Amino acid sequence: MNAYLHAIKIKWRNSAFVRTFNLHDEKAKGRSCFLVSSILTSLASQLSGGIFYTGFLLSFGINIVNIGIITFVPTITRLLSMFSPLILERFRTRKLLLTVLGILANIINILGITLLPNIILSETGRVIGFTLLVTISSAISSIIDPGYSAWHASFLPNDIRADYFTLSSGINSFLSQGIVLILSLITDSFAGDPKQLQIITGFRYAALVLAILHILVLAIPKEYPYERSNTKVKVSDIFTMPMKNKKFLWTVLLVASYYIGSSITNASINIFLLQDVGISYSQINFINAIYFMFFIFFGKMWKKILKKYSWFKTFAFVMLLQGPTYLMYAFVTPENFTWLWFTVRLLQHVLGVASNTVLASMVYVNLPNKDQTNYISFYNIVVHMSIFFSMMLGTFFLSRIGDNVINIFNFKMAGVPILLAVTGFSQIIVGLLSWKFNSKLLPEDLQNN
Repeated sequence: MNAYLHAIKIKWRNSAFVRTFNLHDEKAKGRSCFLVSSILTSLASQLSGGIFYTGFLLSFGINIVNIGIITFVPTITRLLSMFSPLILERFRTRKLLLTVLGILANIINILGITLLPNIILSETGRVIGFTLLVTISSAISSIIDPGYSAWHASFLPNDIRADYFTLSSGINSFLSQGIVLILSLITDSFAGDPKQLQIITGFRYAALVLAILHILVLAIPKEYPYERSNTKVKVSDIFTMPMKNKKFLWTVLLVASYYIGSSITNASINIFLLQDVGISYSQINFINAIYFMFFIFFGKMWKKILKKYSWFKTFAFVMLLQGPTYLMYAFVTPENFTWLWFTVRLLQHVLGVASNTVLASMVYVNLPNKDQTNYISFYNIVVHMSIFFSMMLGTFFLSRIGDNVINIFNFKMAGVPILLAVTGFSQIIVGLLSWKFNSKLLPEDLQNN
């Protein structure tokens, strides 16, 4: 018995989890802080965003087009990332600045939006107010996000990155989605009751506390020196440096291509599910909550595939399989969602274990050791402008098509289902591109393995 327990202890000490997260090694300690922080921010995001955010806006009479405007307009502020190096590179240590601005952004985004409907009563005024608050918050985040990424990059070397994102995503999903599922059941029990809005509002206050804690935990890891190649900080470096690094540039363009096709329903999918299909808060959050189980059952499989084929071939394989699931998603109706929607989401969970890990890692795959704030700012600008363009197109399309439908093989397809089909085809195209350019984009150290 003692020998058996001893073997278990040795296996545990040598496990990927202990190697990735522990309090003995300085960088593992930092990753442990990132894990706690990601759980806190995920909970905060679930309570103040996602399906509850959509429900909050719908409760105040905001329609699908205006929700789209509130959601996509603030993403234009990501252009402000070009000024991030200009500001942050002037500081040898950035921890205090990032922490203060991070807390301020969350107060504006969560508390401001929660209080605004009690101050402004007209729908037009509320739409303008919501958009303005989210825009200011997003502008602050645009400045500080590259700083956090550059700070944390040294904690995520290539040999640990896949384990980190896979494990953190699974643990994060298990804890945050499980709690949100319970809260969804409570919310659904008050359907049609004015108290439902009070409950959703209460969630937002809880989210504010969690978001502030997330920022404070994020400030614990050690801050290492930032390497620079130039003594003078120039805004133009954000664009000129990545342009000279072809592998990084084409990696960014590939990720941007993914988001152009995949973000087109960001502002409308939850409205479609709640209003058109008739799925409840608890059903949506239940399917999200069981995501962690797929990390348990499929995490090791995807890690082996990643180790064998690396980032771009794995991404290609996932996109070629995930694209058809969105084509299936386009045919979900109130009559068939109990089997079709659940089937689609379960398939997407299997593939999501790999796609989420790869996408989270892409910024680091070809990231140089020097001037990382410049490269990360460029990455953020291009990716978020792709999301902005995609969401703008989606909102414009929905405003034009209105209640009209298109007849496809005797199936009447409305606006959001058409956009889901567009996402499906776009992901297939991205998969083909990722496969084709794998050898050109793969870092040299991985090509030699």
